[in-house]
Amino acid sequence: MRLLALSLGIGVFLVDFLTKWWVQQTYWLHYHYPVIPGFFTVQYVRNEGIAFGLFHSVDSHWKPVILSAIAVLAVAVVLYYLYTTPRSERMTFVALGLLLGGISGNFVDRLLNGFVVDFLTLHWRDVFAWPTFNVADAAITTGVGLILFRTFVLEVRTHRTATMCLMTGLVAATPVQSGVAELIAGLQRNYDEIASFRADFRQTIRSRGITQAESGIVLMKRPGRMYWEYREPLSKYFVADGRRTYFYVPNEKQVLVSDLNLEEGDSPLLFLLGRGDIQRDFMVSMENDLDGGEYRGVLLRLTPRVPQPEFSHLFLEISRPDLLVRRLTVVEPIGQENEYVLTNIERNVQIPDHQFKLQIPSDVEVIEQ
Repeated sequence: MRLLALSLGIGVFLVDFLTKWWVQQTYWLHYHYPVIPGFFTVQYVRNEGIAFGLFHSVDSHWKPVILSAIAVLAVAVVLYYLYTTPRSERMTFVALGLLLGGISGNFVDRLLNGFVVDFLTLHWRDVFAWPTFNVADAAITTGVGLILFRTFVLEVRTHRTATMCLMTGLVAATPVQSGVAELIAGLQRNYDEIASFRADFRQTIRSRGITQAESGIVLMKRPGRMYWEYREPLSKYFVADGRRTYFYVPNEKQVLVSDLNLEEGDSPLLFLLGRGDIQRDFMVSMENDLDGGEYRGVLLRLTPRVPQPEFSHLFLEISRPDLLVRRLTVVEPIGQENEYVLTNIERNVQIPDHQFKLQIPSDVEVIEQ
């Protein structure tokens, strides 16, 4: 979304620059030229103020310096919000792109000419006339309008919906932030359509200041089949064949065997196999980056609607535009964090069923749990 906003800003700047240049070079447009008689007129005007001619008549040697400083400050503010706004706020990014292009267009025009070129006039016959403006002014006005609409209309609707939910006792159905519901719905559809996948993983466990990192490959296939091969720093295997799970550590010569109940299982990893419903099972909100995390996408916090003994909440990092989980962090009630970072993801790959059958050596102890 940031790239979209920057591209939009560059586009507005170029259109503004080219139209001003065209008006300056086309001398018959320096006079009153009715495009739509009585309503829309093109006329070249030198504006020594800011948007719509404000401060045009102010006579001061400091005016160019002050107006330029205001423009630089405005661009800095726009860039700040451009890089701190959550990626799901599409309308805000469009508004920021319009503002960036419009402010930059008028600023460069003032640097080059000492004034801003205005040439568009909307009016109602001879009764009313809107101040003459340019493409940059139109972009700035539209950007501000979108931000006001986002702030005072959409937010009011969101708060109104929340209030109604509280009044009707539907607290569990608290509305998610704007854009999150659409993201979650797309994520759910995406994983519902994935029959299998392969990826490299890095698992990091953080507990009481101690960090332990491991890495390897993971294969998953419906229904409920998983193969985790840990390669660094020690060789380990975790295999699920759809009915049972096997945890094998060759150095310890032990295999821990457990039953796998897909209907009642509450492991967050089962979501990667299309189990569960995020909107039904969790309350979802946007989240800032985790400390020390490698942030690349949209970060969501998932809090279970029904308390779970295995975890208090989850963090999902979703990449765009493929809507894949790149990072899954499980936060346990005691505060321990178990983070999985997935890379080189391949969807719907052919994986033979025998990949999910662990061959247990004869000299290994099997422990049933």
